[in-house]
Amino acid sequence: MGLAATTVKHLLLLLNFVFSVLGLALIAFGIFFLISAAENAVSIGENVAGGLIIGLGVVILIIAVFGCLAAIHEAPVRLLIYVGAVVLLILTQLLFLSMASHGTKDGISGSINEGFDRLWEAERNESGALAYYENWLHCCGVNSSEDYWIIHHAIPSSCCLDNKCVDQSSVYKVGCKAEFIEYLDDKLLVFKIVCWLLVIGEAVGAVFGWLLYSSVKNQSRRNNAVWM
Repeated sequence: MGLAATTVKHLLLLLNFVFSVLGLALIAFGIFFLISAAENAVSIGENVAGGLIIGLGVVILIIAVFGCLAAIHEAPVRLLIYVGAVVLLILTQLLFLSMASHGTKDGISGSINEGFDRLWEAERNESGALAYYENWLHCCGVNSSEDYWIIHHAIPSSCCLDNKCVDQSSVYKVGCKAEFIEYLDDKLLVFKIVCWLLVIGEAVGAVFGWLLYSSVKNQSRRNNAVWM
């Protein structure tokens, strides 16, 4: 093995160590996502997203450990499997990034829309169903404060600054559904940043893996030629 191949091997080991750390970070973030999702009753979409993030983190961790072992043992077949797995992982992460970018805009499979529809139906029957979200997100109604005028309900105190409806200027104008979607987008921003860093790093890792595979195969051919 030449110096260049040794350098590639060490860089591949370093990259996979970083991937392991980021994989663990994704698992921790997914658990945090699930815990925070348990506090609200609007959407099961957060639970699905949290589960997918944890699953992705576990897969990244497994592939990173496998890549380290393949590099340490300089096993051509393992290195080839590693490169293929990384390419598939990159495609999967690009799919996840697309889901993270457009999923909340579509209501995460409609569950956010359905959740707020159920809350609004409950609000029509008994005032206070939206109070938790209005106090938390500083919003009013599902789409806007005008929702209450439409159903001929008085604006609740939860729609107002410091729970005091002094005049129209103290009423939150933005609807809770839009604020909740923005809240999810902010949470998913961390996931997007980590994913993009992983995609870039994994592309480099796949190249290094292929270079090490080629180097090992060439070295094996040279050794066989010497013995012939």
